[in-house]
Amino acid sequence: MTTYFKATRVDGTDFQSGTIDYAAALATGFELRHPAKAVRNRPETYLSVSVEPADCTGFRWPCRLFRIEPVGRVIGGGKVPLNASPHKRALSALRVVEELPAWMALGPNGQQLAAFIERLRTLTPEQARKLVAAGGAAGGAAGGAAGAILVRDLITPEQYATLVAPFVTAGLGEWVA
Repeated sequence: MTTYFKATRVDGTDFQSGTIDYAAALATGFELRHPAKAVRNRPETYLSVSVEPADCTGFRWPCRLFRIEPVGRVIGGGKVPLNASPHKRALSALRVVEELPAWMALGPNGQQLAAFIERLRTLTPEQARKLVAAGGAAGGAAGGAAGAILVRDLITPEQYATLVAPFVTAGLGEWVA
């Protein structure tokens, strides 16, 4: 059985228009239905979902993530995927089944990446100065470390160590451990 996902803004509404409230649909149990007839590769005519939690078209962090059940026909997948992504599917109607941990939208290392992003919010000016001294702009060091966390399962331990080195040098190694 295929599982479908939808990432939304933190308030539970879709990223595209901000008007489709997936959180409210979960709370009420009501079905969401698009008013237009779904037409392949015309996103304005359907509700967009994904079969991969880390490939929800147009999502941004922070977000919320929901598991969806299609109501009726599913367009996309198989031999004729939608243009936007091989993981995207188009629905005329759906039911929001449950809310999932948002970090799942960040991929297999999403839990660690979400924790790192939260830690960055607490970065003090002194810690930022140490990061600059250790490896360049604090933003660049943070971006390098975030990227390393995101792909940690795809790179060698040595590559990971190189990318997070500014954090280790600045005494923030526990942030990227």
